[in-house]
Amino acid sequence: MADFAGLTLSTGSAEGFDESRLEKISSVMNAAVDARHVPGVVTVVARHGRIVHTHAVGSLDLDAQDNSLSADSLFRMYSQSKPVTAVVAMSMFEDGIIFLDDPISKWLPEFANPRVVAYPQATDRVKGTPIELGGTIAANREVTVFDLMTMTSGIPAPGRTPANYYPAIDAAMGGSGFLPWDMRINDPDGSYESMVLALAQAPLHAQPGEVWNYGSDFDVLSLLLTRAAGKELDELFRERVFEPLGMDNSFFYCSEENTNRLVTDHAWDLEGNLIVRDPPATAEKAGRGNRKLMSGNGLFGGILSTPKDFARFAQMLLNGGELDGTRVLGRKTINLMTANHIGARNVDIAVGPGYGFGLGYAVKKGIEGTYMPGSAGTFGWGGAAGTWFFVDPLEDLFGMFFTHVFGYQFLPQADLMFRFEKMVYEALSG
Repeated sequence: MADFAGLTLSTGSAEGFDESRLEKISSVMNAAVDARHVPGVVTVVARHGRIVHTHAVGSLDLDAQDNSLSADSLFRMYSQSKPVTAVVAMSMFEDGIIFLDDPISKWLPEFANPRVVAYPQATDRVKGTPIELGGTIAANREVTVFDLMTMTSGIPAPGRTPANYYPAIDAAMGGSGFLPWDMRINDPDGSYESMVLALAQAPLHAQPGEVWNYGSDFDVLSLLLTRAAGKELDELFRERVFEPLGMDNSFFYCSEENTNRLVTDHAWDLEGNLIVRDPPATAEKAGRGNRKLMSGNGLFGGILSTPKDFARFAQMLLNGGELDGTRVLGRKTINLMTANHIGARNVDIAVGPGYGFGLGYAVKKGIEGTYMPGSAGTFGWGGAAGTWFFVDPLEDLFGMFFTHVFGYQFLPQADLMFRFEKMVYEALSG
């Protein structure tokens, strides 16, 4: 029987989908490419361990010829690297190398004895009372691995840390292409380690464990993992995820022979038109691997992967940590990772209402008060160039959306990944 990256191909009707509704996904994606809303899209849907939908349309690069996008194209996963980083971390947890309640200063002494920004209270805001700009207080406790993986560490972040500490923020993120005042793309002044350690030069924006914030937690975690294991990040990813799952086309840097499959990073111009941002010919991801700008958080593009490879990763998660007889994580470890660990607090970026956060994944609390169909317990995450995946254990399915426009989610009309997920659920018939 035919397969897709080793996963059996099936029909939608055989796996409980209305075929005509499932086919709408392809027509919607075709129309979006024809309208130049995106340069290209790949979509994949699986249920009961079988692939029921794959579709690829568009190009690797809008300005080039004969460069059709496919399920074998290499996408910059950016923040969608976090779910993979989380699996690496939890495999080390299972090996007893790290524990979730370990203080990060055990491996990163630079972050020991943290201090927290002290904001003036209302009672202090009276005439004649001096207020220290950027004053700090001692943190209630050390930052832990759990804090990093749930993104509740309080690690300094743009938009939360006072401006007088921004030299540390700039040193931590400058040259990554993520700061609005920095025009450099993947060209930092220092090493990745020096960037991460710069975060220790500013106070936490909140007490550890108190505030969920989308920031640099997984960069700090990435450095911690390399120190705890005594190995480079690419080696950890390869040994603990890529090789066991047969993800042969996933890595931090692609070789010269693979650059013809690497997508061009596009972006929006000021009028909302697509332009080329970072083509393979000059990309950090192609041919400059000696710099070792490898981020499990997603800086510098994070990992590279293909829709075929990432389908194997998603199916492993859906199977409870195993694929093709190879166990990457225990079933109960997957349960722990995909539980909501932030209580009533909500994820306030990249996903709609009603999401909490686990260990590297947004987790849907329920469908009450949300805007789309779905299931409680669905988990997943996306990347800055418009990739997105979700895993629904209740319906035994996963869906994946890939495009390559940096900052895609932040244009108001850019909603294809959510329309994709909506159409997947609308196609369910049994």
